[in-house]
Amino acid sequence: MTILALTYGSIMDDRLRTSIQSYTPELHSSQTRRLPTALIIGVRKGGTRALLDAMALHPNIRAVRKEAHFFDLNYSKGIDWYRSMMPHSTPDQVVVEKTPGYFTSAVAPKRVRELNPAMKIVLIVRDPTQRTISDFTQVYYNKLEQNKSLPVFDKEAFLPGTELINPEYKPVRNSLYDVHMANWLRYFSMEQILVVNGDVFRGNPINELRRVETFLGLPHKITNDQLIFNERKGFFCFRQSPRTRVKCLGSTKGRPHRDIADDIVEKLRRNLQPHNLRFFSLVNRTFLW
Repeated sequence: MTILALTYGSIMDDRLRTSIQSYTPELHSSQTRRLPTALIIGVRKGGTRALLDAMALHPNIRAVRKEAHFFDLNYSKGIDWYRSMMPHSTPDQVVVEKTPGYFTSAVAPKRVRELNPAMKIVLIVRDPTQRTISDFTQVYYNKLEQNKSLPVFDKEAFLPGTELINPEYKPVRNSLYDVHMANWLRYFSMEQILVVNGDVFRGNPINELRRVETFLGLPHKITNDQLIFNERKGFFCFRQSPRTRVKCLGSTKGRPHRDIADDIVEKLRRNLQPHNLRFFSLVNRTFLW
């Protein structure tokens, strides 16, 4: 990166920082576009869309339907642009924005804190070995649709001639939860971060949703009647009430993973285990990975 580019980036950050610091939260009782007070930051391929859709069943939650990528990719567009992405809300509603790229961004945590030091952070995680394969599967099908050369998992995920993972390969890098969590903990305490178990959420959403409601300071209003298991798809769909249509995630969600040899999967799991253990220590919670 050139000195000019670094200087420009620094100037833009300074200007935006001034804009953010002068920002006053809207206090009107009428509906208006309020900036979020809660973020779903990741993980990619961890169930973030399903979590957002389930949270949006709550009458006091307003969800931003499009990933804004403000704190990682679109920061230079400014606060007014970010606000324009928000739904209208009332003061008693929590506005939630979801961009899985925030978790793995080096710059997002600092920018989030500068916007709102009291921001509530929600992170949904799943078995990182399965998450890596899911991420790879999406990359594979994207390349297939674009008629590009198709990746081979073990050639991409491991360093040539070694048994070690390639930390520069994005599907692998996204699964190094400890690395990214340590960066977020530089700016936010665990009191402001809720870690949702994506593996539990997929099979029994209501228990994790109760934790989310409590974390956001909201009454428990999401019910089991709103969560409908789809036998064909193998995951839960959602409805606002018994009189409304059941909405399911898109056809690409929950599709079968690419078939990868058991020994390759086990090698990936062994490599990720030290990172998993450090992540458990950081969040003071153990998962069954």
